[in-house]
Amino acid sequence: MRRCLIALVAGTMLAAGLAGGAAVAHDANVDASPASGSTIDQPISEVTLTFDTTIGDDVELAVLDPDETELDSTSSRISDFAAKVEFDPLDEEGTYIVRYLTTASEDGHLLVGAVQFTFGDAGGASIVPWIAFGVAAAAILAVGAWFSLRSHRRAAVGASVDDVDDDLSDVGV
Repeated sequence: MRRCLIALVAGTMLAAGLAGGAAVAHDANVDASPASGSTIDQPISEVTLTFDTTIGDDVELAVLDPDETELDSTSSRISDFAAKVEFDPLDEEGTYIVRYLTTASEDGHLLVGAVQFTFGDAGGASIVPWIAFGVAAAAILAVGAWFSLRSHRRAAVGASVDDVDDDLSDVGV
């Protein structure tokens, strides 16, 4: 029971820590063009993200429309600190989400997060910290599995020692 409580507290603390920011595995600030949280009046066909750390060559950017459907897009690294995603000009008003996944060049840690902007009238999807939720859920499951496996191994080892002791006493040792 105590182990379950420890696992639950550890998992909750981990989830709370991960849900606090956009970058899950590395602390990085991201500026977006258009700016995150802004409202634009004209349709655009690209979004640029600028990081405060150098980024790796592999950059994955995805744009979700107000219905949370991923748009066809092409993402690329355009400098040591920036990446952009290109797509057909926006035609639906609402809130758009741009998700990013790349690595920090200096240490290889993941940079994961999302920014949002609104085209036209506000509405549509709101930004959801889906990455933090997924990582937190996986971490909680991993901690629980580790404690479960650990307790089962101890039980198996304990049973084996008891069986050996019984066998030795049966033969008079």
